[in-house]
Amino acid sequence: MKKIKIAVMGAGVMGTALAFHLKGLGHKVNLWGTEFDNRVIVTRRQEKLGLSIPADIDVFRFDQIREAVEGREVLIFSIKAEGVEKLSECIASYLKEGVVILNIAKGIPDPPHLTLCDLIESNLPENLLDRVAVVGMGGAARAIEIVRGIFTEVVFASSTLKAAKMCCRIFQSPIFVTNFTSDVIGVELCAAMKNSFAIAVGIGDGLQQGSDNIKAAFMARSIIEMAKIITSKGGKIETVLGPAGVGDLYVTSQGGRNRTLGKLLGEENSVEDALKKMKGQTIEGYTTVKGIRRIADELEKDGKLKIKDDLFLFRNLYEILYEGGNARLLVQNYR
Repeated sequence: MKKIKIAVMGAGVMGTALAFHLKGLGHKVNLWGTEFDNRVIVTRRQEKLGLSIPADIDVFRFDQIREAVEGREVLIFSIKAEGVEKLSECIASYLKEGVVILNIAKGIPDPPHLTLCDLIESNLPENLLDRVAVVGMGGAARAIEIVRGIFTEVVFASSTLKAAKMCCRIFQSPIFVTNFTSDVIGVELCAAMKNSFAIAVGIGDGLQQGSDNIKAAFMARSIIEMAKIITSKGGKIETVLGPAGVGDLYVTSQGGRNRTLGKLLGEENSVEDALKKMKGQTIEGYTTVKGIRRIADELEKDGKLKIKDDLFLFRNLYEILYEGGNARLLVQNYR
């Protein structure tokens, strides 16, 4: 296929891994670092991956955003969710008709936006509305496994299916399987919500360490509750049961920061103490819980679900994180 000019925005572990993967497929890749990625850009090494950035990937500092994005056909947002609005505003003046923006960030934005893709689209220049496509990516894709060439499956979602299919072709390889869908709501909400529910699964692990039964129960309940919220907002059940939902929740619940926070809470640490032990690491699921609660409250107000009856696990997770609830109640009151 035609080789594409791509700019990966964000030189964290996922951005670097995707740049490495895409360059390996022959695409022309720029890697731009945020203000937090300066060491990676200067040294051309992502220590968390044990990876030196190949010489044929061009790297750009935080103050070189114009040079990084001009002339690129695809821009990949691989940054923290809270930075998406600012980045979409910064690149707006450099966009051209036909550019595809692929969002890898995971989170729930502030109202009135439901997904990060909605937020990005809201910052497109008026003359480029419907001329620049925004795509979301979901699925279990650990950065270190992408770099090691381990089998991975993801799904791309966009209201512009042509753009989603284009992303499929760009990323596809014998060990990187791609799918496409128009279900942006399902893919984007799965990507965000699985981080929060992974905290709940981690709590189960902390409560009964080494036991698989409780983690399996909490994971199954997580999927049920994610499905109730997502389908009530117009997403598809097939998305929740696929790579973006079940697949990503499984991987996230096996390890990582969200699961670790949950485990610490299950071991009877207070939220404050657990966060201190995380040493300032960003816990995406912790902040996303508030966004999920906002959506759940809206759905309850509209008569589409009852938080008390339909979202037992999430309701208790919210109480544990933000209202001083006891983690042991997850088991004692489980029904």
